[in-house]
Amino acid sequence: MLHASVPGFEGGYIGVDVFFVISGFVITRLLVRQPERSIRQNLARFYVRRIRRIVPAATVVLVVTVVAAYALLGANFAPQLLGDVRWAALFGANFRLINTGSNYFIPGLAPSLVTHYWSLAVEEQFYLVYPLIVFSILRVAPPRIRVRILAGFLIAAVVASGWWSYHVTAVNPVVAYYSPFTRFWQFALGGLVAVIPVAWARRTPIANSIGALVALLAIVVAAVRLNAYSTYPGVLAWWPSGASAILLWTGQSSARVAPATWLSWRPLRYVGDISYSLYLWHFVWLMLPLQLVHPIASPLARIVEVAGAAVCAVVSYHFVENPIRRSSHLSRDPWATVLLLVICLVLSWDATLLIGRLANVS
Repeated sequence: MLHASVPGFEGGYIGVDVFFVISGFVITRLLVRQPERSIRQNLARFYVRRIRRIVPAATVVLVVTVVAAYALLGANFAPQLLGDVRWAALFGANFRLINTGSNYFIPGLAPSLVTHYWSLAVEEQFYLVYPLIVFSILRVAPPRIRVRILAGFLIAAVVASGWWSYHVTAVNPVVAYYSPFTRFWQFALGGLVAVIPVAWARRTPIANSIGALVALLAIVVAAVRLNAYSTYPGVLAWWPSGASAILLWTGQSSARVAPATWLSWRPLRYVGDISYSLYLWHFVWLMLPLQLVHPIASPLARIVEVAGAAVCAVVSYHFVENPIRRSSHLSRDPWATVLLLVICLVLSWDATLLIGRLANVS
């Protein structure tokens, strides 16, 4: 909503916070349900699946973005984009943005066409270390207290990272917004919800339904009330993040008329299925027209751009994401997935080198 400039939803950037909490919830559930294998085997399986799920689609969008920018922007082509794409390909876009002092919210400043890759980078940086911690706890701790120890770790992570986010927001808002250390608490919060016994939620389905409705309303109000001038993330990030955690918790057991039922509607589930591809494609569709020598900006143009991003997302989901993620060959051969990762990195960097030569920049 923020990137599409939807009137009345200036706080649409909270979608990232909601996503981080959901991601922590989903991945933690996945990790704790892994069979009894060695830590090395579980880590290998996790990272191989992660590569197949994330990297190919991200690479396609990076290559298309840099080629489209060179072809369409002409004199407005920003050489800095080449470096941005290289960092994004290495899942370091957030550090790139910190180093360049970039900010979503500076009026009149055209953002990099891969700015949105910062949240993907933060997510992958978290999952670079988190699975090792989870698998180590599950492997070493006595069975009866494994979940308690994991919950204790997650509580400590929420407290430490949450405090650091509050502290850094007042000192350096750009670092606070993009740093993994000021965002890890949101993943940990989702993970904490995932390890709380589901039986507890099943005791109060009616109360859960009311809580879910309030949480959903809180997220909507946050998107409406927050804006570019809000001190963020800091304490305010608890608003959408806490509401998302409540929505996840209550959704495990609630009445039929509760938000969990609405959100399970098949069309909404499909939007959720293609959400990763939509996340990847939306930014270039919405921002590239604004950076043309003769910018295109109108309500009709926005509708066309959103539709274009949706079409690309559907195509990407069905012809890039799913075939690679569900490939039986890649599932059987982990080294083939490693080779796929290398190929994707090479493609991204080669695209920047080629465009750099054509544009006479490094």
